[in-house]
Amino acid sequence: MQGPALRALRSIGLIDRCVREGFGYSQVVNCDQNGNVEGVVELPRLNGPRYPSCVGMMRPTLHRILAEALTEAGVSVRFGLTVTSVRQSPDQVDVVFSDGTERAYDLVVGADGANSKLRELMFGPRYKPAYTGQAVWRAMVPRPDKVDARHAYYGPRHKAGFNPVSEQEMYIYLVQNVTGDPRLEPEQWPAVMRELLADFGGRIGEIRDRITDPKRIVYRPVGSLLLPPPWHKGRVVVIGDAAHTAPPQLASGATIAIEDSIVLAELAQSNLTVAQALETFMARRYERCRVVVENSWQLGEWEKSPDTPGADPTALIAASMKALAAPI
Repeated sequence: MQGPALRALRSIGLIDRCVREGFGYSQVVNCDQNGNVEGVVELPRLNGPRYPSCVGMMRPTLHRILAEALTEAGVSVRFGLTVTSVRQSPDQVDVVFSDGTERAYDLVVGADGANSKLRELMFGPRYKPAYTGQAVWRAMVPRPDKVDARHAYYGPRHKAGFNPVSEQEMYIYLVQNVTGDPRLEPEQWPAVMRELLADFGGRIGEIRDRITDPKRIVYRPVGSLLLPPPWHKGRVVVIGDAAHTAPPQLASGATIAIEDSIVLAELAQSNLTVAQALETFMARRYERCRVVVENSWQLGEWEKSPDTPGADPTALIAASMKALAAPI
């Protein structure tokens, strides 16, 4: 979670828990394929000198922190449900759930991910993430004591690196250019990932052979979606990956999802009507999310074709980070 995500979590009092249970750092170390350092990028500390620029952490850890905060706030949560139908009137939304129960709400928010059921119900099946021609691998491995920042290695075929997520662990990542069907059976994952990492030396070369357990690997073909505005119909709105599924190149998809929820909660507690709140939400969120989705997609295209005339990933990343540093 980079600075803007931490800033959003700070606004609801959760930044200290995340820093305590994750691994904070403020640098990105760029290396050649053998791990020789070619440059160090100092990341801005958007939350002041007390806090690191970024915090690496496992998603289950973040989920637990958020779940504990929900419990403390007295929020009722029901698991194992999805929405099967939505019917709107001017004053409310009637929702039928997959267990047959029905509820009426003033506002319905679909934060149900890239394969959103609510998005399909409201906007039709034509809007879904498109495969970008890349897949991302992440494998959990022990963290060497000297790894205290995010590292990126640039190889002849692929980009790889590692990111600390706790005092004990880090993950090795690799962005793979894939043509055709990107699906693989889990039992294939360790051997395929080790082969893809064969180009790299340095710490990746030292640790590569420890990648043996498919349960410690996440493999995902990359999808991208930017739902045309508005992301709402009547009293129903989709946010996060349901509205804007970003490729991982800027590591900011979760950031803008968290920001969506903070902004929407703020507007829901204002004196605006539901219609006014949703219009204001779109005005504040669309351009910022568009920058993340489209610039992440462009960086991926340049990774697939690095000799593209005019390609300037460094400048595009810098411009994207500057945009994200602005207030939400």
